Amino acid sequence: MRISNIPHMQRQKLAILERVRHDVGRFTNPVFNAFLIAAAVYLPCYAKLMLFSTSGTLDPLNLLLALSSIAIVLITPAFALAAAVEVYFARRIANASGASETIEFA
Repeated sequence: MRISNIPHMQRQKLAILERVRHDVGRFTNPVFNAFLIAAAVYLPCYAKLMLFSTSGTLDPLNLLLALSSIAIVLITPAFALAAAVEVYFARRIANASGASETIEFA
């Protein structure tokens, strides 16, 4: 039996992965929040523009729509990277917790 297969080592690996995910979350959570806020501003402004605006009118919400769309475009690469990192750690933690439960002694 290898030392890495000892249940204690599996629990240590799981604890380390959870701690790293928590530490990385300090950087990914603001990205998720900024993207969510920009999308929450963009969608109602776009819906109002499409449903209730007439041609020739200049609405102050058009400026808000433009700013939120620029924010979404600029945040999208960081959002994709943050989402990929979160999925990676979620899979690693799921594999580590599943591995620690299925260890059998022969």
